[in-house]
Amino acid sequence: MAYLADFKILEEKKLGLSTPGKFGLLQGGRQKSDARRRKDMRAAVLRTPYNLKVEEVPRPEVKPGYVLVNVKSTAICGTDVGIYKGKIAASLPRILGHESTGEVVEVGPEVTGLKPGDRVVLNSVIFCRHCPYCYTGQVNLCEHGGLMGREVDGTFADYVAVPDFNAIKIPDCISYEDGTSLIALATVVRSQSRIKITPGETVAVLGQGAAGLLQTRLAVLAGADPVFAITRSQWKLDIAARFGAQTINARDVDPVAAVKEATGGRGVDIVIESVGSSATLRQAMEMVRPGGTVVFFGIAPASLDDFYGYAMYYKELTLIGSRGMTPRDFELAIKVVESGKIDLAPLISHRFDLSQVTEALELVDKNPGEVLRVVVNI
Repeated sequence: MAYLADFKILEEKKLGLSTPGKFGLLQGGRQKSDARRRKDMRAAVLRTPYNLKVEEVPRPEVKPGYVLVNVKSTAICGTDVGIYKGKIAASLPRILGHESTGEVVEVGPEVTGLKPGDRVVLNSVIFCRHCPYCYTGQVNLCEHGGLMGREVDGTFADYVAVPDFNAIKIPDCISYEDGTSLIALATVVRSQSRIKITPGETVAVLGQGAAGLLQTRLAVLAGADPVFAITRSQWKLDIAARFGAQTINARDVDPVAAVKEATGGRGVDIVIESVGSSATLRQAMEMVRPGGTVVFFGIAPASLDDFYGYAMYYKELTLIGSRGMTPRDFELAIKVVESGKIDLAPLISHRFDLSQVTEALELVDKNPGEVLRVVVNI
């Protein structure tokens, strides 16, 4: 299959045997010569940190096993901001973006199950389907894997070509904008599948960004009672309250003391840390009960200072990490949204056009307390 050659290029790149950008559209003699024979498209190309411009680039080829998707909406997440600022490594130049929905407009040979006109959400996790992890269903841990918009070109573009198994059909009841949040929800489903909340357990969710709010809502649906939603932003706490949580404003009170008081001094059974900082991880380990579980869901590309390791010993804590999602997590995410139990619409706080993508990234970077999901409509 064609995607195996793509992963060979990724492996060569890791060994220093190929030049940055060779996987995608932006470098290489063949791509340049083919550009004259193929239609162009708009794409937001990052050439160096902070140097992001919308350019005309060749539309991607549709290889065997691939589909061409007309991108409709792409949401911005922290990884996009990190790549834009140079804090998360990526091979440049690179078309950014990975949390996307769109319409299939062309299918390559050997594609089954998809046709032009299908509405899809894109699984942004790259996986080979042939390594030991993929064979056991852990495609999020693929030995040869990566992420769209980081290792391969992404979705701040008119079109993207992806393997057919990375395009997942969505029902008409989920809009293209709302569908971008299915990626975040799938990661939440993945993380909560690793802890399996029991009805009646107590849960605290530190951080109420879009993913944190989805953690809160899914914990409520799992039967946790109470679920404490913790953040400094009152407007986000108002959404969490509508999602069924008890709220704690960390700007007004010490969240550890508030959780301890609400649980009779015991602490909660499970804490889901959704910020990714040393301070909030320590708070999580302090507010969880002895023998409890802390889910380290927040992404922290830098090392964590002041790690509260003694609590691991003294309280016999379980610390669980969670990375990405699997196709099964997408299926469950779509099902719960289709059922009406989770409303994704309140999560979108800002909308931009592709020409404003730099402005959108700067907003997320500089004003995180003012945003939830920032969507770029293509």
